[in-house]
Amino acid sequence: MRSRSLPLLALVLFASSCTPPSPQAAAPVGSTTAHLDTAAAYSTAIADYIAAMDTTTAPLPDTVYIGRHWDFPSVQLPAMIAQRTVRSIEPAASESVMHRPRFTYLNVFGTFTPGGAEFYVVRFAQGMRHRPDGAEDRHVYYRVGKKQDLVLERVGH
Repeated sequence: MRSRSLPLLALVLFASSCTPPSPQAAAPVGSTTAHLDTAAAYSTAIADYIAAMDTTTAPLPDTVYIGRHWDFPSVQLPAMIAQRTVRSIEPAASESVMHRPRFTYLNVFGTFTPGGAEFYVVRFAQGMRHRPDGAEDRHVYYRVGKKQDLVLERVGH
């Protein structure tokens, strides 16, 4: 009997370690970032990504789709960010819209530290194509300001 329960216990522990993080786990942690608003932080990062892309030869279209992947926190984004309509969708829902002309889909990954935050934005185009060189992907770096707000440090590859 004991030998049967040991593999079951190992399976339960393995399964629980593979579950995606809860929305609370995606919230900022640490003494200086505990007061940051996660939704506002993601909105700011998306706005700064859009502003950076508007200075390139690959500006974003009027509507941007944000992927609600397993690592994206359960937050409500505004309907408009940086003069773009924003639609948060599950990856499976992108199947019905990914062939539209000028389709743009962003996967946004955020990491919070006690002194700041870093976001990585991965861009996909019509048909969910991704540039092999990652030329349209960006890291967006912030530090926490004196008013517990995010201060843009830089946007880069």
